[in-house]
Amino acid sequence: MQQDQAVYGDVQFLTGSPHRRAVLDALCAEPARPHELCAEIDATRTTIQRILAGFREREWVVKHDGDYRATVTGRRVCEQYEALHEEVTRARRFGPLAAHLGPDADDLPVAALEHGRLTVSEGGSPLAALSRFTEWLGAVEGDMRAVSPVVAQPFNEIGAELLSGDTRIEFVIDSAVLEQSKARYEAELQFGVDHDQMTIYVHESPLSLGVALDDERCCVIAYDDGNNLKAILEAGDGELYDWATEVFERYRERSVPLPGLSDEGTTATEG
Repeated sequence: MQQDQAVYGDVQFLTGSPHRRAVLDALCAEPARPHELCAEIDATRTTIQRILAGFREREWVVKHDGDYRATVTGRRVCEQYEALHEEVTRARRFGPLAAHLGPDADDLPVAALEHGRLTVSEGGSPLAALSRFTEWLGAVEGDMRAVSPVVAQPFNEIGAELLSGDTRIEFVIDSAVLEQSKARYEAELQFGVDHDQMTIYVHESPLSLGVALDDERCCVIAYDDGNNLKAILEAGDGELYDWATEVFERYRERSVPLPGLSDEGTTATEG
């Protein structure tokens, strides 16, 4: 317990002021004297001396012939702090996506968060993600596979346009979406059921996220509890594409094809 408190104190010391991180960064780059650090970091000599004293106490820095330099442990602390800072920055950026994806996205590849294109609906752009997803759907090339926990007329219209060409669509919905489609979009649902280029699957339990893939691209879609589209993450071929493919196939395997509107008892089975 005492050691944990000491470590916590060290963390607090480093993170307590941006000047401290800047001094450690500078000394990891090259040895320096206090007046040189004052000029580089724009801090008073008193501030720099206090920081250096704290670093020497923790043995992150040593003094030799008037110069201060980072020790190997000081360098490690600096590197790991930088990694933590980057991860927290990434978490803040992708928070609106992660918060609404549900447990099925727990294994979302980290590389996707580094290289994917993220669009978030927030503040002055409440429809940004919805607009971007509509654009994505309008640019589908080849066949499309999708999982969706919502139904909306704009998506029905785009789907009909895709089916008017050569696009084949495999579409996984849950039982709630099926019931909403029967109640509000009966003609559109029947069109999809009857079309020989479209296969609709029904998943019995609620879906927690959306995915869509064509031959070269994929996207992961996050909805809030009110079925409002909050964020969309896109990528081309790569780790996110492979992950989205696995998610789609997993849901499809746990679903059953929808043969027609007359089969009121049709539900999906869990695998």
